[in-house]
Amino acid sequence: MKFSCEIVTVILWIGGCPIVQSQVTYTGTTSADTFLATGSSNNPAGSDLTGLNFGAAGILAIASPSSAKGEFQSVIKFNLSDAISLFNTTYGTNNWTINGISLEIGGNYGTAGVQPNNPIFNVISGGKFVIEWLSDDDWVEGTGNPNLPTTDGVTYNSLPALLSGTHEILRTNTYSPPGDNVHVTWPLPLNANLLADVTAGDDVSFLFYAADDQINYLFNSHNDGHGNEPLIHVTANPPLKILAGYFTNAGFHLNGLGASNYQYQIQATTIVATTNWQNLGTITADAAGMIQFDDTTAANQPQRFYRLSH
Repeated sequence: MKFSCEIVTVILWIGGCPIVQSQVTYTGTTSADTFLATGSSNNPAGSDLTGLNFGAAGILAIASPSSAKGEFQSVIKFNLSDAISLFNTTYGTNNWTINGISLEIGGNYGTAGVQPNNPIFNVISGGKFVIEWLSDDDWVEGTGNPNLPTTDGVTYNSLPALLSGTHEILRTNTYSPPGDNVHVTWPLPLNANLLADVTAGDDVSFLFYAADDQINYLFNSHNDGHGNEPLIHVTANPPLKILAGYFTNAGFHLNGLGASNYQYQIQATTIVATTNWQNLGTITADAAGMIQFDDTTAANQPQRFYRLSH
């Protein structure tokens, strides 16, 4: 009887018992963020703010071009070198996969109908907005604020340059103001561009902008977080592996490693080169990511190869 397997390298032995590292989540705040504004005839800061920088402001904003105070977009950047260091330390260099990325946002102004303290911003209102991934991470936060704008960083006029490189819409969200100082988490799809950028362990940038004429979303920047600064959560798992296989009275027993509490298919074939794998059953990994399965039909086969599948 034969079986196929891969040997994993993240099992630790303590007191004769295997201790398996399950998924690990890195959380970090932005290294740079700012809002980009157009201004309007109703905005006390002016009707043309397109060339001004607000990088030192404590607030980020999203509003449509038709809003009373003009359009607001926001751009944020995270440096993920510490995330990659955490995953490499936990699992071994590059011996992991990313299975979750999300952004967490909170703000002092999260109640619908409220006018923020600074009148350059619109009254808080729910609506739709877009999160877009940017390949251009070379923009500069700048030192401007609503009371003293500067020109030493990214501005609304910088958008054509930011969007001249590769960029991709990740998702369109519906924002319902949850109340002041209430955090909202926006899961992101694991698109190829985003994953490649994250796993490179350098800077990752996102652009936020309105997707309808209703939204007026105000949230804290890293400069004035008060516990509400933008956060990124990146979760990594060890690769899906078969650790061992052996005969028991119940048949052929497989031990594997995957993501905590994740469901997997146990598949088998008698010819390893085939693409026609048979599903033997479904198993859910335990809280430590351990997978255990007994193939009670193994004794009826001259040989059998096994694999785990999502």
